[in-house]
Amino acid sequence: MSLNPKSTAAEPKTAAAFKLDEHLFYYFSQIMGLRNRRLNAHLRVYGLDFARWRVMAVLSLHGGCSLQHLSEVTSVDRTSLTHTLRLMEKEGLISRDQRPEDRRSIALSLTSDGQALLETILPTVLAQTSVALQGFDGTEFSELLRQLARIVDNLKCE
Repeated sequence: MSLNPKSTAAEPKTAAAFKLDEHLFYYFSQIMGLRNRRLNAHLRVYGLDFARWRVMAVLSLHGGCSLQHLSEVTSVDRTSLTHTLRLMEKEGLISRDQRPEDRRSIALSLTSDGQALLETILPTVLAQTSVALQGFDGTEFSELLRQLARIVDNLKCE
């Protein structure tokens, strides 16, 4: 599908007709890959990586959430997430507590050390976001967020 939103052209029917540089999700993967590599380089000083940062960011807003909820918000499969959580628990960054109402379910939260580290690294993360958004004014940024949220909503509907 062309990047031109007014295009009515259907998806290419052959691989030869497919143009990677006109594929929307190619750019999403490029953005995430480049940003994650940059973030990993900066977070390494703190003994962190993008996967741990992402968990910390979500738990700072959704403390006490379940593994399922964390998986949905981070867009990470439960198997990969479980490995990251194991590491973070050993590092003292998160806690896992049984829910009194359902002993089979756990509540995930940042520890005070995890929250303190998040506060320390947040300026680094925000600086990388600023680099990515150079040249965007407030209106463009708001519109971009609105459009991206719309894509997410479209993909949630099946």
